[in-house]
Amino acid sequence: MGKFDKTIYVIVVVFALLVLSGFYFIFDKIGNLRTDLKNSELSSQILEKRVSDFETANQNPAGNNQEIPSNPPPANILPKNDAVVINTAILFETQSNPALQPQTKITVLVEKVAKSGDGTVTLSFRTFTNDASTYSTIEPRDFFEIVNLNGENQRPLEVKGQFTSIPPKSATAGEIVFKTETMQNTLILQIGGGENIKFYEFNFSKKTYKETVLG
Repeated sequence: MGKFDKTIYVIVVVFALLVLSGFYFIFDKIGNLRTDLKNSELSSQILEKRVSDFETANQNPAGNNQEIPSNPPPANILPKNDAVVINTAILFETQSNPALQPQTKITVLVEKVAKSGDGTVTLSFRTFTNDASTYSTIEPRDFFEIVNLNGENQRPLEVKGQFTSIPPKSATAGEIVFKTETMQNTLILQIGGGENIKFYEFNFSKKTYKETVLG
């Protein structure tokens, strides 16, 4: 075999090795891609299962073998035909009542305040128990009063809604009812409890509200 023939042979062998290496590299990449795809599909299935389990747990946080107290929506007296409704976004946090342990943080959102022609003032609110791990309870009457600058504040006449056993990680709607003079178009509401008390002035003629400072 001549020198030229040896050179051709070496070139052919090297070329064959390069081709084989290329095929090996391509097949290896395809194998890794298939593995990544399978892992991605498996992760997606696991994520979907966790979401489904979370939604199921929220629907029945106490477990299938335990009865969940019902939380019927409060009797809706809003809006009456002659009611003036002021939409609000008043938010505060409080601790649940120690009657049910462990105590937990409860977020309260005041959604609207309405005044009817007969002087009925209705405050609509929701409680959120996102941090709770078990049932909790609060007394909404303790967080809302109509301020009387010349005497004792007015406490709520009625609370609508079920707050003696609030499920964890849920939202519960309720209403606070007051009675005022029919011609009274402004009032100041004391909202919150403890060190988180704030005052809000409502003007039903202008359909406005604002935070205010007393004293």
